[in-house]
Amino acid sequence: MKTRIALLLLATLLLPGEIIDRIAITIGSRVIPESEIFQAIRLAAFIDGREPDFSLASKRKAAETVISQVLLIQEMDETRFTVPSMADVIAQWNELIKPRYPTDEAYQAELAKRRITDEEVRLYLQSMIRAVEFIDLRFTRGQQVSSDEIAAYYSKEFREYWQKTNPGKPVPPLEEVSPDIEEWILGAKTDTASEEWLQQTRARSRIRYREEVFQ
Repeated sequence: MKTRIALLLLATLLLPGEIIDRIAITIGSRVIPESEIFQAIRLAAFIDGREPDFSLASKRKAAETVISQVLLIQEMDETRFTVPSMADVIAQWNELIKPRYPTDEAYQAELAKRRITDEEVRLYLQSMIRAVEFIDLRFTRGQQVSSDEIAAYYSKEFREYWQKTNPGKPVPPLEEVSPDIEEWILGAKTDTASEEWLQQTRARSRIRYREEVFQ
């Protein structure tokens, strides 16, 4: 449930037919070129195991994600939040990426087809790990879930979810599913807190879209 937030400083990679790498967004003095939006789409699609979508709607959504990434990375840098080690990145790569490809040649061929590099993939994973750890420290720890909240969630949301996904099966007792319910509620509270922080940070930031890039 945790917000997935990540930032990459990428080399310019242009789509066929493009001549100039246009400015897409400015955040204060930070310039986001159009190529960075495209590359964010490529990398997110690769990590998720799907084909990239370069439609205008997808491009706008990717731009919003990049803005969130920039603001979050600024906060992490200002607070000197630790950057994950490459050992952690490799462990994540081994779990998420390696099982998809029978050989290194197959992996490299997929990267070439998608116009991304292994280094970019690892930097992307490093940013993801760092963001999740920061969100956990900043917005999850200190959150509490009461027994009344768990009971209320169980009596409505959980029962409805269970009956929809397990038709004909009896609803498990509250004590059996309480840990899962607590985690779900905690995740929702974390999302809410992080989104509120992001909205407040965006409101204080000078963000400008070059609308011609998104039309």
